[in-house]
Amino acid sequence: MTQDRYMVLLQMLHFNDNNTASNDPLAKIRLVIDKLKISFSQSFAPYENLCVDESLLLYKGRCYFKQFIPSKRSRFGIKLFVLSDCKTNYVLNFIIYIGQKTNISRTNIAIGISGDVVMTLLQPYLGKGRTLITDNWYTSPRLYTLLHENKTNAFGTVRKNRRDIPHMEEKLKRGEMCYRSTSVLLAMKWHDKKEVWMLSSAHAATLIESEKRDYRTGLYKKKPSCIVDYNSNMGAVDRVDMILSTLNSLRKTIKWYKKLFFHLLDLAIYNAYILYQKSTASKQKFNEFHLALIRDILRKYFQHGRRRKEKV
Repeated sequence: MTQDRYMVLLQMLHFNDNNTASNDPLAKIRLVIDKLKISFSQSFAPYENLCVDESLLLYKGRCYFKQFIPSKRSRFGIKLFVLSDCKTNYVLNFIIYIGQKTNISRTNIAIGISGDVVMTLLQPYLGKGRTLITDNWYTSPRLYTLLHENKTNAFGTVRKNRRDIPHMEEKLKRGEMCYRSTSVLLAMKWHDKKEVWMLSSAHAATLIESEKRDYRTGLYKKKPSCIVDYNSNMGAVDRVDMILSTLNSLRKTIKWYKKLFFHLLDLAIYNAYILYQKSTASKQKFNEFHLALIRDILRKYFQHGRRRKEKV
């Protein structure tokens, strides 16, 4: 394929019929989104630990549901809520944020919008004894209680001003902790460089040795077990974003749905890479897999084209 033909096809890339009226803001790419969600969930059975986090696709063009998140590297772009498997970083499900029309089930007012996002993403995996890890935007006692009723454990950082979080006014020195607990939940405050608040339905208030040593004594530092597990499991979504930032299929375009399509294509390729590693026990790097995939596609769909005559 010549470069000019490729650019023309890229310019005409489309995924829906514009003559069909729709109130869905994602109508231009809805077909691709629905098919990928089904494929992602049916292709892989996750391990015990799952995590929910936000991902931001860099986009600075015109798009009314574009978000600004200063803590993310991209800062401006299209926000996705992503559910990943902690052991493999496989992307199981995702929700694209489009404001009030975001496709989430709002059946429980008590847990708020962040809780509705979690329950929507976790719907196929509830009642199966899995454990969810969340950050402080999602974590709340009401959500964790609801998850416990659905036979799902959870733990993560929590904001100390969340509703139903107990007051813990103890002044702690570095390495000390205090906690309050019920028959279901453990709320804990631990002092390291600063105060860290945790909520868990899967841990007890115990200290265990971490992998880091104290440079003064040479002994392993002791940390609460829920914090050690949080540090080792949380971050699957960020790791996916980091890997895709080094090698992606994004093309410069002012159309938000084209940008989103290529990002979803990258997610599909990354999930295929995880499945390939799992099925073959291969230690191939992602860039090598990406290149091998391109070669296999060209080999399968190769066509002899007419070559331009060179001018004399």
